[in-house]
Amino acid sequence: MQLIKYDKKYQKIIPKLFVNTIHKTCNKDYTKEQLNAWANPNIDYKSWEERLNKTKPYLAILDKKLVGFAEFYEDYIDCFYVHYKYQGCGVGKMLLNHIFKVAEEKKQTLLKVDASITAKPFFEKFGFIEVKKNKVKRNNIELINFSMQKIENEK
Repeated sequence: MQLIKYDKKYQKIIPKLFVNTIHKTCNKDYTKEQLNAWANPNIDYKSWEERLNKTKPYLAILDKKLVGFAEFYEDYIDCFYVHYKYQGCGVGKMLLNHIFKVAEEKKQTLLKVDASITAKPFFEKFGFIEVKKNKVKRNNIELINFSMQKIENEK
């Protein structure tokens, strides 16, 4: 498995991975209505292309296949997703360890993430703590997530 910087050849695959992962892994914590509001199956590829060109996510690639991606800017981890078929295989750990390394190089000691109900235990395993519970509206549908943070000791 390798981690690469954003490559435009994956720009149509990333939103598909996002939608499929949410619908297949978060369905025990969110209703179908909430899942559709969060990850609309009718993908707007143009807005995704604009987003990806700005955020330039890290991509986890296995045998030329996209198996995960994560955005990281300033102190914030955003859009952190692992293909539903590859969860529990170390993809998320690899992405997060890379973010830790980048943060360390930038002397960034505070990391933040807004984690879904489903993703919260994953981030807790890596030392993130809940700061507050959020009620977020997407297309007039309320979703719960958690603002979390991790403080790294300065070396």
